[in-house]
Amino acid sequence: MTAQSLPEVAPGALTVRHDGPTAWIVLDRPERRNALSPAMWAALPGLLHELDADPAVKVIGLRGAGGVFSAGADIGEVFDCLGEAGSGLPRGGLLTEAEAALAQVHKPTVAALEGFCMGGAWMLAGACDLRIAAASLRIGLTPARIGIVFPASGVRSLVRLVGPAVASALLLTGDTVPADRAEAWGMLTRVVADEQFEAALEEVVTGLAQRSQLSVQAHKHLVRLALAEDADDEADAFGRDPVSEALFREVRDGPDARIGQQAFLGKRRPRFTWTGEGFWTVHGPGRSRTGGGRAAELRARWQRQVAAVLRAQASRHE
Repeated sequence: MTAQSLPEVAPGALTVRHDGPTAWIVLDRPERRNALSPAMWAALPGLLHELDADPAVKVIGLRGAGGVFSAGADIGEVFDCLGEAGSGLPRGGLLTEAEAALAQVHKPTVAALEGFCMGGAWMLAGACDLRIAAASLRIGLTPARIGIVFPASGVRSLVRLVGPAVASALLLTGDTVPADRAEAWGMLTRVVADEQFEAALEEVVTGLAQRSQLSVQAHKHLVRLALAEDADDEADAFGRDPVSEALFREVRDGPDARIGQQAFLGKRRPRFTWTGEGFWTVHGPGRSRTGGGRAAELRARWQRQVAAVLRAQASRHE
């Protein structure tokens, strides 16, 4: 694997590790159990957009450093993380922007969950397509323990995933639950023994990278349509929106279906070639690389803080 530090956040806070066609975004702040600072939340939308547009990347993964996924939003800066631009009300702010950006990624996304996944970190895990967990994982949605309110977008996503009864139990009690119970509730895709965790992740991301990216991305789009609030009202038109029509044309006119057919008949593994490069630029909604004004504001603040630290370090060595 290779690693690169991101310019938007302090060194070590976020890194990207490329492992073949998989790009892992690593929450790399182990001294704080990978709690996300405002700058880290603010950097995620732009980073996700870049990886989603990179034709060399087929799978995007999210994990934490040091055997822990994340303790959630940094409590010391929680109002900067949650604050809404303009009103300052803690409606979700940067957490909601990052969650939405992750949910909008066209490529398959995988959350690698071990150690703890607490509070707002669940919003990131829950927005991924697949959640692979080590058996020792503990999940806790803990706002009720510290007197804040979980973002409405996160509550809605949780209710859609597990239903109102389980969502209420998690949010009202703030209790931490083990991986096997979370799996039974539908929060996790797969739970494996701790010693099998890395091998299971490799198996999952390798399999995803070998699939037709046209099929994968089209299915992600159709799942989003099925979850849309007005899906029931438009049942007769399901899959007949302009993006779906364009995707079905890609199936008819593009290379992947023929590659798959020939490989099946020849009893060999298909090597699909569709990458989606340029497709979503034409057919997808416009997305900000910065995550909005609030994200830009916090990035600018972080840059001023870093500049001040560097000046102070330089003056000490003069």
